[in-house]
Amino acid sequence: MHVSLIMGLAALLGGMLIAAQGPIYARMSAALSGNPLVSAFLAFAVATAALGLMLVVMHPRLPQLAELKSLPWWVWLGGLFGVYQVLVSMQAVPRLGVTAFLMLVILGNMIAAAVFDQYGWFGLPRRPLTAPAMLGIGLMLAGVFLTLGRR
Repeated sequence: MHVSLIMGLAALLGGMLIAAQGPIYARMSAALSGNPLVSAFLAFAVATAALGLMLVVMHPRLPQLAELKSLPWWVWLGGLFGVYQVLVSMQAVPRLGVTAFLMLVILGNMIAAAVFDQYGWFGLPRRPLTAPAMLGIGLMLAGVFLTLGRR
């Protein structure tokens, strides 16, 4: 099977799993007295344990301290962004529904991605925003309004 097809299917599955995260986190938070901080901590503890097990089993080369120090400061924000997203999903999914929540998340992804590409942020090559890309973002915005309007 072609690598691009495999990666495409993996991304599709990843998107399906992301759709499951919001309801799972919301259920966990509701069951734990509506405490999103404890729920997020437990969710990240499970993720940390799973990654730790993978490190033990797969024995990858670990970075040297000098390599870690050479990284730009902003690479460490990714984990904080994940915490933010988990905490927001616990609160927003029960109120908005999974579809509306994820459409807003994806719209935010698309807007940010267009800016990152346009200006080459985070070390990416510059990819100017095209009219078809702007149309796609506009259609997604229309989809968000249609989805939110069905309530």
